[in-house]
Amino acid sequence: MILPPRKASVETHEEDQKREQERKRLRSFDEILERLKRFKAQDEIRLHHLFDDDEIHRMCGTLIIEFRDRVFTPAVTLGLFVSQVLSRGDACITVMAKFNRERKDRGLPPVAEDASAYTKARARLPVGLIVHLSDRVRKMAHKMTPDEWKWNGLNVYLVDGFTLRAPDTLANQKKYPQPSSQKEGLGFPQVRVVTTTSLADGCVVHHTTARVEGKKTGEVSLFREKHKDFEIGDIVVADSNFESFHDAALLIRRGVHMVCCICGTRNSPFEGVCETIEDIIVELRKPRFDSSRFTRQEWNALPKRILYRMIRYRVAGCEAPITIVTTLTDRQRFTAEDIAELYGLRWDVEVDIRSYKSSMGMCELRCLTPENLDREIAVAVLGYNLVRVLMCDTAAVLEVHPREISFSSARDAWLAFHDERDTIVDVAWLIHSTGSHFVRNRPGRNEPRAIKRGHTKYPKLKEPRPSHRCRKKEKQTPEITPQNA
Repeated sequence: MILPPRKASVETHEEDQKREQERKRLRSFDEILERLKRFKAQDEIRLHHLFDDDEIHRMCGTLIIEFRDRVFTPAVTLGLFVSQVLSRGDACITVMAKFNRERKDRGLPPVAEDASAYTKARARLPVGLIVHLSDRVRKMAHKMTPDEWKWNGLNVYLVDGFTLRAPDTLANQKKYPQPSSQKEGLGFPQVRVVTTTSLADGCVVHHTTARVEGKKTGEVSLFREKHKDFEIGDIVVADSNFESFHDAALLIRRGVHMVCCICGTRNSPFEGVCETIEDIIVELRKPRFDSSRFTRQEWNALPKRILYRMIRYRVAGCEAPITIVTTLTDRQRFTAEDIAELYGLRWDVEVDIRSYKSSMGMCELRCLTPENLDREIAVAVLGYNLVRVLMCDTAAVLEVHPREISFSSARDAWLAFHDERDTIVDVAWLIHSTGSHFVRNRPGRNEPRAIKRGHTKYPKLKEPRPSHRCRKKEKQTPEITPQNA
């Protein structure tokens, strides 16, 4: 087991105290410095493998991206943009104030703080360059991930989707319209995002965006576009929304396995009360042709039947049993307990999404055009992966799993020290600040999904603002009649 499942106590009080004492010893600055020296001798410090400004400009040349050598070069603009999204969406004026402080420390003249030059430079950043850099960071972290961080030494990827709200502009509404259930003038453009994150290092492997309604805009359709990125032996873990014969067959064809909760429309083969973990293998036949789900060519390419392994078990504190399905049919290599444990780790993708939306403040996007929305989302993924690389280095030094480290603590450390990571001492300061908070072992935690304090004292808007102002003006203006003329 690579990580203790949530709501479970796996250590005694004495073992927990002993582990905490060992962590305190490893968190001392001198110990971190000594371990980093050994890592540097073996070239195992991930932060030293990240790109610098010169490398970004060389990538621009490779990707045939032209730019002028001015204040806001692609490297400078991207660095400011990443810091902005990691700082819960600071205003552009705030970014300029911080940038001028840095220029003052380096003895450079100030730039205008109206942020117009910076916003124009952001709009010139190619999304392809941002995605290329993010993918490079992710591949580097994946290459340096030890097998001890993986589940049974295999690459496991967690898939889920979520939505983000954008400013209500005509351009945003055109590409990412609000849901049809919302009245015109009362809703916001919404962007659907489907992400795939690595269970071992937490990096975002890839992301896809689309509108929230329409053909081929659902989470499953967007995820299906990324099937080609998986390799033989990979395992995909997702919720019941992604469980289908179609996707299971497509992944099996690529040598990829899946673990999902059973779909609500599929009949469970289990009967009676679940008293212990149950494990059976069934044969699923190809569904009938449905033109709304796939084309005739796609349906003909599907196999006539596939083997499904179904496991039912109970979790302490939950009344209803859980039924999961998987294409991992080798019972000798993967026991039912192992697969149940793996599906329990699926919740980490929910925590990853919370880190992206809440900790980074990306729940409410800021850009006013759809092109800049795509840039904002891509830059946020890049910043997220950079923080994850810092967490991986910290985990390696402190001998823990990267998912035992607080993402918020790592983000704060990155914002404070990311400009200084050239020497061993600089990296030691980063890791010492990142390793100050651990998360994970929370036995017996069961909180209601409710809030104590309301978000605002003002009532919810129930009609568009222009008509609301016009009606209010009509009520205040008395009607002119022959009697009062």
